[in-house]
Amino acid sequence: MTNSTADRIIDIAESQMRSGGYNSFSFREISKVIGIKSASIHYHFPTKTDLGVAIANRYTERFLEQLVLIKQEVAEPGERLQRYIALFRYALEKDQKMCLCGALASETDILPEPIRLETKRFFEINLDWLNTAVFPDAPEKATITLASLEGALMMSKILDHFEPFEQVGHRLAALFELCSEEKAP
Repeated sequence: MTNSTADRIIDIAESQMRSGGYNSFSFREISKVIGIKSASIHYHFPTKTDLGVAIANRYTERFLEQLVLIKQEVAEPGERLQRYIALFRYALEKDQKMCLCGALASETDILPEPIRLETKRFFEINLDWLNTAVFPDAPEKATITLASLEGALMMSKILDHFEPFEQVGHRLAALFELCSEEKAP
């Protein structure tokens, strides 16, 4: 087994989790998809919790990489917000799935503590980034933005069209522009 096997295990489990939550994946199902024994999965991830933490950690780290890039490439906060919204839109358009940590957050009460903490870390990183990169003078806007985007993803998934997400994304951008105009001398 190589790291690519571990990555494939995480890929499959992540897809299943983003579609149906933490309880939607099992080692047995993953082993069928990959064509290996479930004992081989246990070699890389001794428990389901270990695999869940690895999935949430990788998802958070990949998202953080995108946040760092946005901050490096774009100086203007309004454009940063547009790029941030695009990260969520990408999940909906490309993957047609929920944000992994948004899906996990809805299951907080049943998650093993290590996965709950990793999910919480995703939200803390996002709020911190929004507070420093987009809304340094209005931290409540970071909470409103993140909550609105996660909620818009859920609504778009259940309604089976992108309109709720697009409406929220446009409204968030418009509110940011309105707030920026109010601050201008």
